[in-house]
Amino acid sequence: MIRCLVLLLSLCFSVAAFAQGPDTPRPDEIRALQSCLQKEGLVFNRKVQCIGRAFESCTMTVKDRTSTGISKCYARETALWEKMIAAAEKDLRLRQDKPTMTEMQEANVNWKAFRNNACNIPFTMKGEQRMAPILELECFNRVTAFWALQLSEFTAPREK
Repeated sequence: MIRCLVLLLSLCFSVAAFAQGPDTPRPDEIRALQSCLQKEGLVFNRKVQCIGRAFESCTMTVKDRTSTGISKCYARETALWEKMIAAAEKDLRLRQDKPTMTEMQEANVNWKAFRNNACNIPFTMKGEQRMAPILELECFNRVTAFWALQLSEFTAPREK
């Protein structure tokens, strides 16, 4: 039974890997972000410089330089940061106690509310309606990246 479950899961992941949609990060975009994060090591402020690396890699190769193409590039980088958040949350669930996880869940709800409200501001600004979708995605990506970096700080190995 367990072998069947493992086989089924591996097949699902294989199919998902082949189903590259427009918001799925490409290998070069993944490498751009990962190499930057590895180069910057454990220093949070230096890792912040990596925000936008996958987006930049995407915009260099995207054929559609309209707001639609730019939106896809932001969505692809945001997907990478969201994977980083999921990995950090999983690590915290495995290593922390219930009070810490309760705190984490509350922080996650508050963070999502903040991100969604803050990144909606461009739609309410006078004269920014034309650029609002791009400004919203840029904000969404940046705030998601900061949360991913913060969570990775919580899960980083500490010197004793």
